[in-house]
Amino acid sequence: MRRTYLSPIRAVTGKIAIAFISFVIGLQTRNVLDLFSTTYNHETSRSSSENYIYDAWAPQVSRRAWSNANATREASTSRYADRDKPDAAENSGSDTETDAPTMAPKPKRKRQAPRFNRSNYTETTEAIPWSLPEPGHSNLPSADEFMNAYIAEKRRLGKEIPWEMPLGDEQTVKLPLPIIGLNFPKSATLTLKEFFKCGGLTAIHTSTQQGRIAICMRENLLAGNAPFHGCDYTQDENTGEVKPNDFFSDIGTQSPCFYSSLHDGGLEAIAEHYPHATIMLVTRNAKSWHRSMSKWGSILAHWRIKCGFDGNSNYTKSDYWHMKWSLTTGTKKEDYWIDFYNAHTQKIREFAMNNPSLTYVEVELEDENMAKKLENYTGVPSTCVMDCHPGPKWVREHPNATRRCVPVNWNGDRESLSQFYSSRAEN
Repeated sequence: MRRTYLSPIRAVTGKIAIAFISFVIGLQTRNVLDLFSTTYNHETSRSSSENYIYDAWAPQVSRRAWSNANATREASTSRYADRDKPDAAENSGSDTETDAPTMAPKPKRKRQAPRFNRSNYTETTEAIPWSLPEPGHSNLPSADEFMNAYIAEKRRLGKEIPWEMPLGDEQTVKLPLPIIGLNFPKSATLTLKEFFKCGGLTAIHTSTQQGRIAICMRENLLAGNAPFHGCDYTQDENTGEVKPNDFFSDIGTQSPCFYSSLHDGGLEAIAEHYPHATIMLVTRNAKSWHRSMSKWGSILAHWRIKCGFDGNSNYTKSDYWHMKWSLTTGTKKEDYWIDFYNAHTQKIREFAMNNPSLTYVEVELEDENMAKKLENYTGVPSTCVMDCHPGPKWVREHPNATRRCVPVNWNGDRESLSQFYSSRAEN
């Protein structure tokens, strides 16, 4: 057999190569073991040559993840190790408190639903019947015409006209409280809320801290309580001060359906429990109102399906509205809702005339002098009347509008709007 002999140089070179490979493999194996070691400390070993090699090949995300994981593990170990040593800080001779270990944030508590919440009801909740008079006029008298007749009747009965009396020292507005807005949706409900808020009243729109106004009123009607029992106050979250709610607006809801000016007993409960309150109504052109409502989500569909305001015999005893809906088709449905709106105005006016102890105020939204008339009736400056747009579409179309309500005839400039609100806050 032939033997092969390596030259001394080649033998030495081979041994050196094998030694180098063994060294590298051993070094990398140590770093891999360090990754899984419970005592590895990334920060402590940053200055070592081993850490340089670790930094060179380990992904940046992995380095951060492992560093954070080990830091958390060490904090946890330290916390449990010292839990039986309550006087550890004292023994250290330090006068300062030791920093508490970083704890994982506690999950936020689920906010408790308010008392008067629609989630308390189901689709099978029994409906309260509603009623409206048959329209008695093809064209209703204007707000000014009716108010003239109303004031004349109050004087004939020897009743005071609040806006003709001087404002008392403790009065914020001329009108008796509470003031209850019976406007339909899309008839300046938010505008009135902002107006009275500007005038210094605790003004509420749609919901109080206790939940939906309409649900509160519905439950109280069925229980025989005052309409705003349990939802008639607002508590300051910082000071704890409790203030009575002075003005209520947008007090209807579709689920469970309730509108005090439509459902039987709603207006009567107001007169019984608040005989000296103020009823407020802002009206508008009924055709314009219907078009606005048609664009406002599915509220008219809810009025038909959930409220039966289409004359459904399961919700109203009136054959008139049932027949009128049945006889109108297609675009003629608009005529139904126009009559519905006007009949609502007629019902409230009749209610005001039949309850002279109450104070009634009505203005028209399209009236260019509406702000001045509101100031005359209430004593609140006309500059408090705002142009309000509750829907998100208008805000999207006007990016400079930082709020839903802007001054009348606002020019669209963000800076002028900011100055307006700053000036109002100062005053």
